[in-house]
Amino acid sequence: MTYQKQIALGLAGIAVCAIPMLLPLILKITTYAQSERLKAEEELQRATIAERAKTSEALYQAGIAPTATRLRIRRYIDTSSRDPKPDTTGYGASELVYVYDSTGVCIGKIEQNQWYWVHKHNDACN
Repeated sequence: MTYQKQIALGLAGIAVCAIPMLLPLILKITTYAQSERLKAEEELQRATIAERAKTSEALYQAGIAPTATRLRIRRYIDTSSRDPKPDTTGYGASELVYVYDSTGVCIGKIEQNQWYWVHKHNDACN
């Protein structure tokens, strides 16, 4: 008990001498933790991409092409005064795609890369 002040002063001196070495080390530890987190996220993304590639290759080998036979146009309610004219370039010539407005009503079809609107072609949604 008689040497408490001297011991505390000695430990404070050691702490003052050690702070310049420990402070950069603490900053490096946080940077290292962030880099490890980023590496883990990148690895997860790479694994996801690899799984998608495997699935795509399996579908290609099986001869199955994923197709969409329905197209819903958002923020459009069918009226005879305004033709929505959807983009037909993303579909194959042999595909038949029915087009619906935002309420779920059939407004036409895309067949052989041509847009058939129900108000101009009466049999478009049959």
